[in-house]
Amino acid sequence: MARRYIVVVWPAQVWTTRHAVIIGRTTRMKGGERVGRCFHGIGELRWTISVGATPAGGIAPTEQRPLMSDLDLLQAFEPIVRLTEGELFFPAAVEEYVACCELVERVDGKNSRVILADGEVTLELLAEFGAASPDAGLFLRFVDRPLSTIQLFKWRHRRDRPRFREASRLARVGVLSRLIDALVRVSLFFRGGVASGTQASAEELYRTRMRRDHHPYYARVVRDAGYVALQYWYFYVFNDWRSRVYGVNDHEADWEQVTVYLAEQPAGPPRPAWVAFSAHDETGDDLRRRWDDPDLTLVGDHPVVFAGLGSHSGAYLAGEYLTTIDPPAFKRLVRAYRTAARALLPWARENAQAGVGIPYIDYARGDGVAIGPDQDRAWAPVVIDDETPWVFDYQGLWGNDTADPLGGERGPAGPRYERSGTVRQSWGDTVGWSGLAKVAPNPEAAADLVRQRLDDLRDDADVVRTDLDAHRTTLRADVASGVTVAEAEVRDLDELAAREVALGDERRRLERRLTTPSPLPEPHEHLRHRRMPVPPEPRARRRILAIWSAVSTPLILAAIGLAFLPDRSTSVTTLILFWLFVLLVIEAVARRHLVQFLVTIVVIVVFVGLITTIAGLTVYFGWQITVAICFG
Repeated sequence: MARRYIVVVWPAQVWTTRHAVIIGRTTRMKGGERVGRCFHGIGELRWTISVGATPAGGIAPTEQRPLMSDLDLLQAFEPIVRLTEGELFFPAAVEEYVACCELVERVDGKNSRVILADGEVTLELLAEFGAASPDAGLFLRFVDRPLSTIQLFKWRHRRDRPRFREASRLARVGVLSRLIDALVRVSLFFRGGVASGTQASAEELYRTRMRRDHHPYYARVVRDAGYVALQYWYFYVFNDWRSRVYGVNDHEADWEQVTVYLAEQPAGPPRPAWVAFSAHDETGDDLRRRWDDPDLTLVGDHPVVFAGLGSHSGAYLAGEYLTTIDPPAFKRLVRAYRTAARALLPWARENAQAGVGIPYIDYARGDGVAIGPDQDRAWAPVVIDDETPWVFDYQGLWGNDTADPLGGERGPAGPRYERSGTVRQSWGDTVGWSGLAKVAPNPEAAADLVRQRLDDLRDDADVVRTDLDAHRTTLRADVASGVTVAEAEVRDLDELAAREVALGDERRRLERRLTTPSPLPEPHEHLRHRRMPVPPEPRARRRILAIWSAVSTPLILAAIGLAFLPDRSTSVTTLILFWLFVLLVIEAVARRHLVQFLVTIVVIVVFVGLITTIAGLTVYFGWQITVAICFG
């Protein structure tokens, strides 16, 4: 009777074949069942094979697990997004958004032309024009005319407009940070930026022409390298971080994502292992958190993401996050100031990164609308992939292209592409994007990889031993026959010997790893930077710092203006130095470091006085007499 092999691959496919080609190592035997890996056209897949005679009725019996569709998987782990009270824009439907947009083509560096007018754009046409002209510089424009000054005043005083009470971001950082921030604000007049009134116009369009209670996510399932990645994309019509709370930028359209990583298991369905949120500062390993991380909030199997007000960036813990950005134009100034600040300003030592640079607060309080299972509002899932036309064919921007050379005020590209037209790493290499390419999905897979590496090490050791013996024989023969041996040949022999030792050491470590498995690392062990909210300040102190930060910035600018006056007198220079000293004293008082600051100033004055005295003695009496006076 012919044998059959039944290959069961969870969750999507079941194959029955007379000739199963198995590539890889069998990891375990249990009864008549083999479990390992195979390749079946679309990549590496886990396999289970039952070997036995086929009964008269057909296929050999095997336990088949219930199959789940991609949509079932996505809904089982879909995230919960908790917004901050005062948020104006919620996750929206892309088909409703494009219907409110113009499709525009940039003709040259400055000029553009409208291809499709407001009301004519559909996802189908977007894909059609994108496929026809992938390099045409296409972009969508949501707001054609920002609100006027009078309209903006009325919008801001509308009674039903969501309100937000912020704490002063500038109160959390030093004086130079506030100066750099002022200069960057001025730079918006010279580089392409989103015009005033655009945020308000976008909010009116969103409120009047789109469904504010309809919240789709656009998600896909990626199976790669032992993981099942569930990637959820959600779309906001506007990022108003700058207009709303003095953040980094404003731009039309905003794509954010959450990716849940299920780790495949030798038996049974994949298990949730990791989750990654899109965030401002984080890359690689810092993007993801383990499923048992205490910073991660779970409601059942649904991770909770706290979205920043206006920026919509994801955070694991509710709170306010301080971000400092060093603009390239001020990089040398920032580096020099940090060095000096650590020496002169006590408060700068507490947080060197937040002490200078452009300070921004991401308000991810999570006290507003919540979207997700059993929350205020529910998701409307939409499954996408590389075959979705508007995802694959349209490479243009989803918001207005302001031509900002720094990029921050330009609309973003879609979930698949960067603004440059290249494929996002988070889309093309979903596992590697969060640093999981180097992490085995489960202990059994890790042990299997260790065994494979041991096999490779044995092969490498054999090759090195053969080369070492041959090289040693050659050199000994040369010496015996009186031939001079070059130093390079001796170094080659030494390198081969060292390589053999290194391979042996690695082999012993891996063998120990197999016999004595390492304990599970701590949840934060893989993190280089653990992003945490700033601790709250007492209300009275917060108010004092807010007032001082608001007053000090124009004083600093005035002092700088005086410093650039032509033909300034000695009295003016003295006034500027005195002014600067007073500002630093007040800063020290506000940050509760007055004593340390004054001690630092005294030390500096004494040091400068000594150097000046020694220099003067050297000039007038010569270095011999100066040395005699100092050490005599």
